[in-house]
Amino acid sequence: MRSKITFTIALTIGLFIAAAAIKVDVCHNVDNNPHVINIALPAAVAHFMQHESDTLGSCEADEDNAEK
Repeated sequence: MRSKITFTIALTIGLFIAAAAIKVDVCHNVDNNPHVINIALPAAVAHFMQHESDTLGSCEADEDNAEK
């Protein structure tokens, strides 16, 4: 039983470390000034919770829509 708990804890820690190594592009739109930031996946999740106008990926599509 103890080895299963240890294995589960080690696996969970490993998954958090692996997720932190994955970087994603986020279109960060502050004061109608969109720009791309590249941040770790867990940070992106937290970022989207704080900044509702931000989107995943580049800002090019948003800039095209703003011009029309």
